[in-house]
Amino acid sequence: MTRYNPLLTQIKYQMQRQLKIKLNESFNLIVSFVIAPLLALLTALIFRSDPELTYNDSYASFLFFMLIAGVFFGLLSSVFEIIKDKTVIQRERLGRISSVGYFVAKYFTLALFGVIQVVLFNAVSAWLLDIAMPVFLFNTLIMYLLLLISIAVGLWVSALVSTTLMASNLIPILIIPQILLGGLIPYSSMDRLLFMGADEASVPPIARIIPVKYAYEAIVTGNVAFSSSVEEINDKISEMVGFSESGGFMSLDAPETFWCGDSGFCSLMWFFDIIVLVFYLLTTLLLGYFTFKRRIYDA
Repeated sequence: MTRYNPLLTQIKYQMQRQLKIKLNESFNLIVSFVIAPLLALLTALIFRSDPELTYNDSYASFLFFMLIAGVFFGLLSSVFEIIKDKTVIQRERLGRISSVGYFVAKYFTLALFGVIQVVLFNAVSAWLLDIAMPVFLFNTLIMYLLLLISIAVGLWVSALVSTTLMASNLIPILIIPQILLGGLIPYSSMDRLLFMGADEASVPPIARIIPVKYAYEAIVTGNVAFSSSVEEINDKISEMVGFSESGGFMSLDAPETFWCGDSGFCSLMWFFDIIVLVFYLLTTLLLGYFTFKRRIYDA
């Protein structure tokens, strides 16, 4: 006799339900899938100082705002999801709906539609900026990983607030600090108070909790690593990688811990940053689930 895992059955049921709900919101889906390539078109055109990637001095800035777009996609798709279902969840709890099943299904449904947005964004960008396939795949990976973290953060916020208005008011607070402290703006130009007594040639402690910082580090060094030589990367990227060796931008401040050979293969740095981002993802998922269970499911 076949035995079914109740949790897996709940997740399967909730996934089917969440997918059906999303597919019924056809207008919202079309808008979200149209916004991604349009935003990519606008961003790529703004940061295309030269059609050839090697001479495009604005490419590093493009990478940063590409990541910010990933944060925007993730937060906007998730920050209202739990709070708007609050009444339904509390009613269906009486029917012994699984809190884990609901949360996991909600997350994976949003992640599924998120990957479509990320691929569309990067496909348009790669076409306009002449990005090679290995770099395109790496950029897509880092942007998607950041989007997954943003979805987890959005679900946590959605479980934490009491109204959709509060959730919408928190979106700028979640995005703007990541723009300011993500690494595009030189830390050396910031007020000394941000360093909280730490070495002012290093990274401000507050910036070390910003996911975009690690994603930007990874994508900058990864663009060098997944090109055949440093000469194939534009001067701005090479300049930022050089800046990293002095500890002014990267997570690992000691120059000896950052290896970058003649080939420019900086795998240590981007691999380290991916590990940090995965840690962020797991932490925010657990935080979001337990907040959801305590404030929504068990309320």
